[in-house]
Amino acid sequence: MTCSYNRVKGCGSLSPRANTFDSLWLQCISLSGFRIFPEKESALVPSYHRPASIDEALRLKADLGPAAVFLAGGTEVNNHGSARAEALIDLAGLGLDTIQPSPEGLRIGAGGTFQQIVEHPDTPWYLEAAALQMANRNIRNRATVGGHLAVNRSCADLIPVLLAAEARVALVDREVALEDFLCGQQGLILSVLVPMTARGFGLGNMTRTAADISIVAVAASLNLDGECLRQPVLAVGGVAAHVVRLHDVERALDGSPLPTRENLESLVSQAVHPIDDHRGSAAYKRHIASVLAGRALADAVRRLVIR
Repeated sequence: MTCSYNRVKGCGSLSPRANTFDSLWLQCISLSGFRIFPEKESALVPSYHRPASIDEALRLKADLGPAAVFLAGGTEVNNHGSARAEALIDLAGLGLDTIQPSPEGLRIGAGGTFQQIVEHPDTPWYLEAAALQMANRNIRNRATVGGHLAVNRSCADLIPVLLAAEARVALVDREVALEDFLCGQQGLILSVLVPMTARGFGLGNMTRTAADISIVAVAASLNLDGECLRQPVLAVGGVAAHVVRLHDVERALDGSPLPTRENLESLVSQAVHPIDDHRGSAAYKRHIASVLAGRALADAVRRLVIR
């Protein structure tokens, strides 16, 4: 299906990974989110395409080039100052919106929404809690997991807990660790596998308002051997170009009891490198990240102890 739209605004945000639209599940526009600007022709999206298969979607992307963007939930593209999309490739009819438990874990289709995650009976508590951190119900009804990962924002709400769960991303031709995907791998996202695990989890975030995206978001997971932490994972958003694992902190904690709050906050503070922006100063973000990380790790330990 191909058609043209007149008087419809569709702006696309550039991926933090590159100044192009090369990410293959990218800034997705919802038809219900279109805004009308009859006098601003430069903001119009010239064409809309609805492929019947993944192969057709990939062919369209190859034919239309980097100015064509894939369309899913639409919560990221309609931003002021965003680059203009020449064409939209709508992925809504490709069956990518399922959430299915499997022996490997919970497989979330790239078109699955945050609200689907919240409401699914097999969603573990920590994934549900992270999904609920995303803005408000209206956004959660539209925002998709695939779009969230492809946009790869520094302040992403779901990515820290997915990293803490050691999730994997299924692309058209391969499956990769989420951390590797965030560091620059490209491809059309089909699904995300969240392994089921007995690890303890903790998470938290800080926002300016209840309906805003996070300034800083943190998630931790770990095992316990007596009082010693084993294989801890600590992921933080809002302190780098994209959500990162603090590997130096993880190595320092592995095999040792949970440090005092002061020592733990000092470790995290030295490991993060935020910037000043309209959401807060670098010093503020560094402080919040260290406090939230300490709380998340302590909560992960507590949840294992009380089982």
